Amino acid sequence: MTTQQKILRAAQSEFAAHGFAGARVDRIAALAGANKAMIYYHFRSKENLYQEIINDHVTRIAAFVEKNVTRDTDSEVLFRKAAEFMYSLFRDREQFIPIMLHEMADGGVRMQKAMKQLVSDKGYTANMIRRIDDGKKKGAYRKVDSRQAMISFLGMNLFYLMMSTMANSLWGIHDEEQFKRERPEQIVDLFLYGLKARQR
Repeated sequence: MTTQQKILRAAQSEFAAHGFAGARVDRIAALAGANKAMIYYHFRSKENLYQEIINDHVTRIAAFVEKNVTRDTDSEVLFRKAAEFMYSLFRDREQFIPIMLHEMADGGVRMQKAMKQLVSDKGYTANMIRRIDDGKKKGAYRKVDSRQAMISFLGMNLFYLMMSTMANSLWGIHDEEQFKRERPEQIVDLFLYGLKARQR
C-alpha cells in the first residue's frame, strides 16, 4: 500500500469519526504512519483530502450508472441492479455511512458538487426520470411525479443502511446481515408495485 493510500484510509476513519470540521490532520498523519508534510504534499489541504474521499465514492456510483443506465437496459432490471449495487457499495465501505451523515448535517455541498460533476451533468439523472415518464406514457406506470418516485427509491435504499441500529431496535431485527441481503429484492418489489398502474 502506498503512502497516499494509507493517508486516504486513515482519513476515512478520521472523517467518519469526527466529520470534516472536527477532523485533525495530525491524527490522520499518526494513523497513516506518515507526517503532516506528506499529507500536504499529496493533497495540499484537508479540504482536498476530504473531497478526494467524497469523489472516490461518487466515482464508484458514476461507474455503475455509466455501465448500466443504457438505452437497452430494461427499467425493472435496472432498478434491481441499482438496489443491489447500493447494498454492496455500503457493505464494502461502511465508513462512508457516517461520513455521509456528517456531510448531510453540514449541508452536503461537497457531495452535491461531486454528484453534479460525475452524474447529473452527464444526463444520468434525467435518463432515470425519462424511464419513468416513458412508463407512464405507455400505461405501465401510474401518473406519479417521476422526481418523487426516484427520490423515494433512493430513500428506501439508503434509510436502513444509515439508520440500521435504530431500525433494528424499533422493529426487532436480530440478524442485520440477513436483513440487509434481503433489502434490495424487497425494495424493488415494493417500489415497482407502488409504481405500476392499478387494474381498474
